[in-house]
Amino acid sequence: MDSDALFLVKQLFWQGEPKACINEATSVDISDQTDPESLSRALYAARAHLALPSRDISSALSVLEPALTADEPAASVRAVKSFAEYLQAEDKASKVEELRDLVLEYDAEEVNDETREEERIVRSMAGTVFILEKEVEEAVTTLSEGCGKTDLECTALLVQLLLSIHRRDVAQTIYQNAKSFGEDSLLMQIMEAWIGMKTGGRPLNQSYYLYEELYQLPSGRTPTVLASHAAAHLLLGHVDEAKADILEAQQTENGKNDAAVLSVGATLGMPGCFEQLKSVDPSHPSVSEWEAKSREFDEAAAKFKPVSA
Repeated sequence: MDSDALFLVKQLFWQGEPKACINEATSVDISDQTDPESLSRALYAARAHLALPSRDISSALSVLEPALTADEPAASVRAVKSFAEYLQAEDKASKVEELRDLVLEYDAEEVNDETREEERIVRSMAGTVFILEKEVEEAVTTLSEGCGKTDLECTALLVQLLLSIHRRDVAQTIYQNAKSFGEDSLLMQIMEAWIGMKTGGRPLNQSYYLYEELYQLPSGRTPTVLASHAAAHLLLGHVDEAKADILEAQQTENGKNDAAVLSVGATLGMPGCFEQLKSVDPSHPSVSEWEAKSREFDEAAAKFKPVSA
């Protein structure tokens, strides 16, 4: 398979443009999913359907139907199917175990070039679920072993996880190591921007410049880019500009229900953003943190009795 055949598909996926990614991935016939390129396109299209704010699970599974109905579906296809079903399942435990079992099919130390593409999808899907389940150690192990050591998507998930648990030092080391195999990739630039936003100072300015560059692209003003642009503005103290980005994002398709947009809007204190975020994504970290702080306040307040006059 031509190494550049999926360049635009990947760019759109990484930029948070799921609809455009789906259109590009399916711009050619992908019904013959015994062909590696067609299967890779189908997997990106399916994952993009799952990345839509509405999480179009039926469309994701429909895209993969030719591969799912094969005598022996590839592990990557089974992983995306398990992830899709996890997202809609009330009892998620069985789907978590399905993905855990798929990871165990691969050697943690040796990488088989013939199954590398399958393995990286399995690790990224399983790692995502472990992050959602707050199984931090399992996620770190899954994303940093096997082909995860040299896969950009696994590395990006790992960097994002490390930043979320305030281990910027380790995230920086992982990012530096990734330069050996992903120097010119957009995803490397995005990882650098995430780290810069956690670091502040000059790295924060560099983060802003990346999001400004994406913002200026003809199709760049997606909810994801606008939310990131707004966050960079906010960290730089540009509150009015950040609010303008969120207002613009809310005018885009799906922007009103985008968790990243609503989270930044809530941080800015914009009316209705927190309530909408709680409605569309009750398990979002911003919601969980706010509710935890509210409980702590109520518990502290309950210890004090009003002084009678």
